Parts: sequence; C-alpha cells; structure tokens
Amino acid sequence: MGDSASSLFESPPSPPSLTLTGRPKRHYRLPKRYIDVPPEGPAPITPAITPAASPTPSMSQNIIQHVQDSLRTGLNRFQLLREYPYRPSHDPDAFVPLEDLLDYHDIEGTDREANSSSVGDQPPWPFPNMSIYRLMEWATTGSSQKSQIEVNRLANDVIGAPDFNAADLAGFNARREYRRFDLSDSPKENHPFLGDGWHETSVNISIPTGKRDPVGAGQTFMVSNLHRRSLLEVMKSALTDATARYFHFSPFKRIWKMSSGLEQRCFDEVYTSDAFLNANEKLQSQQNEPGCELEKVVLGLMFWSDGTQLANFGTAKAWPLYMYFANLSKYLRGKPGSGASHHVAYIPSVSVRFATTTRAHIK
Repeated sequence: MGDSASSLFESPPSPPSLTLTGRPKRHYRLPKRYIDVPPEGPAPITPAITPAASPTPSMSQNIIQHVQDSLRTGLNRFQLLREYPYRPSHDPDAFVPLEDLLDYHDIEGTDREANSSSVGDQPPWPFPNMSIYRLMEWATTGSSQKSQIEVNRLANDVIGAPDFNAADLAGFNARREYRRFDLSDSPKENHPFLGDGWHETSVNISIPTGKRDPVGAGQTFMVSNLHRRSLLEVMKSALTDATARYFHFSPFKRIWKMSSGLEQRCFDEVYTSDAFLNANEKLQSQQNEPGCELEKVVLGLMFWSDGTQLANFGTAKAWPLYMYFANLSKYLRGKPGSGASHHVAYIPSVSVRFATTTRAHIK
C-alpha cells in the first residue's frame, strides 16, 4: 500500500524536446564511416639522460652510452612509435598544431594568425610601409564587389593588424601606388628578381634524328632564354624561412605495434624510408669541415614540372620547374598555403624554328 501511495506523488516525466516543426527530437547514431577520428601526433621524445660521473669509467658504461644513442618513443593512440638511430636535436612535430592536421578548421583565423606572424621588419618591395602594402594587397585581392566578408577582412586583417599605422596613409593616392606597383615589373638594376638568384642562360640539348649515329650524340640544339635559380641559394633561403622549423632533419623508422605484440614497419614519409636513413648514416660517418661543429643533415629534393596556362582566354602559358623538400611532411607540403613550393626554373617552349630544323635534318 505504501509503494502505491508513493507512486501517486511522483513527478511526471519531463516532456521530450521538440524540433522547429513540433516533432520530438530523435537521437541518431552517425554511421562509422562518417566519424572523423582526429589525428594524434607521436609521443614526445624523452629528454636526454646524462649518466652520473664516475672516477673510473668502465667498459660497461661505454656500452650503455652506445645503446642510448638509439631512441624509441612511446606509443600514441594508434599504437605508432618512432625509432631513431641517433637522438634527434630537434622535434618538428612539437610545433604542428592540431588544426593543421584536420580537414575542417578555422581557415580565416589560421590565415590571419599566419599573416600576422610572418610580417618582417621591412615592408614588401616596392611599398614604402606596411600600412600601404596591406591596403593595396586588400584592394587587389578578393572579389571586385566587396561584400560584408570583404569589409570585415579590411577591418580585421588590414586596419586591425598590429603593424597598421593610420599616419602612414597621410596623402595616400591609389593611382600613385598602382603606378609604383606597375613600374616594379620594369627591368632595372634594383629589380628584386635579379638579386633573388635568378639567371638567364642557354643550354644545349641532344635531339635524336632517327638515323644511325656511331657517337650517339644526335643533333645539338641550343635552347635560349632559360631562367633558373641556383639550387644552393634556394636551399639556403628555405633553411632561413619560418617553415624550416617543421623540417625533419633526423630520419627515423615508423613502427606499428600490433595488439599481439608484433611490430610492423610503416613507410609514410620520405624521411622514414631506408634510402633516407642510409644517406644520413653515410653522412654522419664523414668528418666535419675543419673548425665546424654544426650538425650534419640531409636535405631531400623533389622536382615537379607541368605546363601552366596563364590566362583564361588566349594561348599564354609557362612551363615552371618546382622543387619541394622531402624533409617536410606530406601533410604540410600538400597544403596550398604552406609555401613549400620553390620555383627553380622556367623552361622555354619549343619554337617553330626547332621543329623546322629537326625535320630538315631528318630528311
């Protein structure tokens, strides 16, 4: 009887939550194929352990130091670990934020942070100050009809930038700045591309003629107007750029540890391949330059080339040669805004004179 009486005074269940149409909300389970598991970086590298000093070093201590030269990290949530042949002096994965590894993130906020952190002390050439540069950059990018998003970009990315100074715009004239920008492309002694390692040269290539040639050289043809950059200068410039902090200078093996305890080697980056590990081992065995105590590292160079159409209407095109660094992860190297691509050459197109000369020689 007591239980029946107490049940009469119990509060009624709360009504279910309703949608905008007045129907009860239902909780659906998202299919597994649509669940995006966020990535996770490797386990952090443990700090180096300095052995205690001993007045009489023994052979066993030397053996322990040699074994500690090789390093294994801990397992992450995907049961992946890294095995270094030598303890690395730099861990670039510690600088990669999670939003750089996700498919969806705040692109506008990320770009704004990158733009504010990449500004140097000097304004980009040929503008006299950063305020004029930012205003001109806003005027020449985006849509021709400025929407609310463009106005917000002007307020946040231009006027709200830390290096924006309204006093720099005193006497600003858009026509004059456009004129200054147009004249910057004229060939002058202080042209920036002349000081950026670009050179114009000619090369001789051998063309097969289809006829028997005991030397095997074929017909020599000179290609002029080849614009190129020194690879050494490009490497120096890349190492001084902010992107260099993401470079993997210490190659390693990526290992997946199964639940059964077995280990499986994973090949996912160039710096985890055997070729990169062998090149690094060969380099470390060499003697340093006299008086040099810097760390010896391997830079992996990758080249791509493809024809590029320069206009939507017309036949203007170019054939650039790109260079990428294999030390940078493919997940960062493939991002359009990463700045990982370096132009090292512009290959001229084959002229009509070449085709005519070749056909005449074959006949």
